[in-house]
Amino acid sequence: MDELYYLLRVGPDAKDAVAKRLQMKKAPSHVRLSTLAPLSNYGFPPGSEGALAGVGSDGVVVGAAEGAEAPAMFIPWQNVAYLADGTMLAKEMKKK
Repeated sequence: MDELYYLLRVGPDAKDAVAKRLQMKKAPSHVRLSTLAPLSNYGFPPGSEGALAGVGSDGVVVGAAEGAEAPAMFIPWQNVAYLADGTMLAKEMKKK
């Protein structure tokens, strides 16, 4: 099975929950979210950046960063393979 992962900015409302879940003192700027089934970006404006908007006991919420109008998606933990710090990957991608 291929790894399906998404690099998402950590939204302001998700920072505390992400830091706690990853056992970090400070939340990373970005996370890698790996899912067992692909996610849709239907309704996201061209060029918009995905963001992790929330983390809860039942799963995570993903949307568009920086106030872009896009539908929010709830992803239950059953579809999440892992959630990891993606700060270094985001920095590497900016260099390219």
